[in-house]
Amino acid sequence: MEYPKVELHCHLDGAFPDRLFVRYCREDGLVPAGMSDEEWLADHVMNDTMTLSECMGLFGLLTGLLQTGERLEELAYEVLMDMYEAGTRLAELRFSPQSHINPELTMEDAVKAVLRGRQRALETHPDMVCGILLCMMNLGQNLGTVLNNTKTVELAAAYKDQGVVGIDLAGDEIATPIESYAEQFALARKLGVRYTIHAGEAGPASNVSFAISQNGGRIGHGIHAAEDDAVLDALVQNNILCEVSVTSNVYSRCVPSITEHPIRRMWDKGVMININTDDPGLMGIDLKHEYDVIAGMFGFTERDFILSNLYSARASFCEGKEDIIAALTKALHECA
Repeated sequence: MEYPKVELHCHLDGAFPDRLFVRYCREDGLVPAGMSDEEWLADHVMNDTMTLSECMGLFGLLTGLLQTGERLEELAYEVLMDMYEAGTRLAELRFSPQSHINPELTMEDAVKAVLRGRQRALETHPDMVCGILLCMMNLGQNLGTVLNNTKTVELAAAYKDQGVVGIDLAGDEIATPIESYAEQFALARKLGVRYTIHAGEAGPASNVSFAISQNGGRIGHGIHAAEDDAVLDALVQNNILCEVSVTSNVYSRCVPSITEHPIRRMWDKGVMININTDDPGLMGIDLKHEYDVIAGMFGFTERDFILSNLYSARASFCEGKEDIIAALTKALHECA
C-alpha cells in the first residue's frame, strides 16, 4: 500500500549523498591521487560499530566540508530531494549552526543557507512538507558551547516563521548531564520555540525522565527508557513520541546487538515511535532499509508502519501537514 512517510530525525551533515560527498572531497583535495570514488566511499561509510563518542568524531570531516553557504544550501536541497524520492512527504531536517562558524560564515548565515535549500525543495515538490531543526550541541560545558547554544535558541525564534520549526539538543549525551541545558529549554519555552531532546540514546532511563519533564512532546531515540517500566509508562501517559533509529543505535553501540534493540518492547507498551535514518549517508542506509530491518527482525506489519507514520505526522512541529495526516488516516482505515 502506498502512503506518505514521515521522517523527523535526520542530521544534515550525516545525510551526505555519495555524489556530493565525493565531489566536495575531490574539490577540497582530500582524495589521494589514483583512488577511485568507490574506494574513497568504502573508507568513509561505517561498516563496524563504535562508541557514540567515536561516532561523533567522524563528523569532523563532514562538517569540514560544509563551511560555505553554497554547500549548505545545496546539501539541504539534495537531501530533501532524496527523501522525497524515497516516499517521504513530511520531513524535519536538523543541523547545528555552531558547527559552521568561520571567518566567512556566521551561525545566522548557516541558517539562511539551509533555509534556501529547503525553499528550493518545496518549490520543486509543493506537496512536500519540511521544517528545519537547529541543534544545540552537548560537547561538554567546558568547550565554550553555552553561548552558542543560547544563540541557537534565539535564531530558532527569529526564523520560526521562515521554516525553522524548533530546536534539538544533540551531540554526545554523556559529555555533560542533559539537565545542564534546562536554562536553554526554559528560554525556548519563553520564546515559543518547540524542541526535541536527544535522551536515552547512550544515556540511562533517567535522562528520558528529564526530557519528559521538559514537556517537549518528542525525544530523540529514548531507547534506554526500556530499562525502566515507570519511564515507559510516563512516555505513554505524556503522549511523548520517540524518534527511533535502529541501525544507528546498533552502530553507535547504544544497544549490544540488533536482536536486543527495544523497539518491539517499546511499541508493545504503547510508546509512539517515529522510524528514522539518523545519519543515512554516514551509515550507508536509507529509510527503506530501516523499514525492512524492523519488519524482518521485529515483525512490524504494514499497519504498524502506517500507524507509526500517523503518530509522527501528528507530533511533527511543521505546519501544513493536514493532508498528510488525512492520507495516513485513510490508509490506516483501509489497511487490513
